Parts: sequence; structure tokens; C-alpha cells
Amino acid sequence: MIILITGTRTGIGKALARHFLDLGHRVVGCSRRPSTIEHPEYTHHEADLTDPKQVKAMFRSLRASHGSLDAVVNNAGVATMNHFMLTPDETARHLFDVNFFAVLSCSREAVKLLRRSTEPSPAILNVSTVAVPWALEGQLLYSASKAAVEQLTRVMSKELAEFGIRVNGLGLPPVRTVLTRTVPAEKIDALVQRQAIKRMCDTDDVVGPVEFLLSPQSRFVTGETLFLGGVH
Repeated sequence: MIILITGTRTGIGKALARHFLDLGHRVVGCSRRPSTIEHPEYTHHEADLTDPKQVKAMFRSLRASHGSLDAVVNNAGVATMNHFMLTPDETARHLFDVNFFAVLSCSREAVKLLRRSTEPSPAILNVSTVAVPWALEGQLLYSASKAAVEQLTRVMSKELAEFGIRVNGLGLPPVRTVLTRTVPAEKIDALVQRQAIKRMCDTDDVVGPVEFLLSPQSRFVTGETLFLGGVH
């Protein structure tokens, strides 16, 4: 498969890229800064996904180099923890620009290449968070932007069904990455205790569900957001 993963410089995106490269797939990644992955089957684009012109330029280049796509993981995102009364407008708009509008823009461009796929079940996967069902204090804007992504997933799955393209989501609990290291340990522990599986999620816990949702094994699954860790 040819897989596009956004936000591959660090964290989950980088782990996913390495996982699919190890499986023998071709991976296209992107971030605002240079790549941290070196592999003959990996192609990196430096792009600000909040800029529609840069997104279109990236996909033009991708079309010229690869011709098509088989799967897309909209992983790139940002988060902030703050009371909404103390959150500046520019921060709020940036959250939605990265977490929602960039997903919309990338998906719109990706569909043109997914329709060229020879795979039996091309797919888009959007990353969400437990901050949506848990309505966590201090994460109003972050959770609202991801709730918009979940609704995008549901509606887009219906609008793209006629093209044979599936759209699903993956809801993540706190994951052991560089980002969570800045969150006080007691806050992370409190969130973990709300899960049925009471431990931190690792990137190794994420790659399996992602692989399933992108593969033909999930060819009859669309419009769903799968939450990890037993958070409901």
C-alpha cells in the first residue's frame, strides 16, 4: 500500500510510519519541519497543513511521484489545556485550523488520489481523543475541535461510500509520548483510572488498531470511531 500519514516527525505519527515501512509499505509523511525518518520507501514533505496552498502543492507533488494513494491517516494535531475563559481567540482558531480544517483540506485532496487506488478498500483514518466523550475540564476547545472531526468522520463516510472509500476514526486515551511528559503525573494517573484497562497507552497499542482499520479486513467498517483502553 501507499499510505499518507500526517505529523510524522515525532510521536504516534513517526511510530506509525516506521511500523508500515517495516511491513513493506510505501509511506508518505509530512510535518512543518524536516524529517526524522530515513528509509528508501519513505517520502517526506515539509508543509503547514493550515495553509491550503501548501496542502495542494504537497498533493500535486504526491500525485507526480506516486500517482495514487491507498490509505490516509490524519494524525497531525495540537492540544492545549486551559480554561476557555483564559484562552485567547488566536489559540482557539489555531486549534481548529490544525485539528479540523487541516483534516478537511487533506481529506478533500486525498480523495482524488484514493479514487485511483487499486486496493479493494481504500481508507481514511482520523485521530480523535477521549477528551470528547469525557468532556474534560480545561480542554473545551481541544475536545470541540476533535468532536468536529468525529462528525466529519461520520458524514464523510456516507459521502465517500459511493467511491468505495471508507472513513473511520481512532479515539486515543493518554499516550506515552513527548507531549504527555509535560502534563502533571497526577492528572495523567486520574485519567488512566477512568479507563477499563488501567495503564498508559503506548504507541505499540495504537499500531494494531490502525493497521486493522486501514486494511481490507475492516472493509465493512466505516463511519465509526474506535476508542482504545475501555473509556466508555
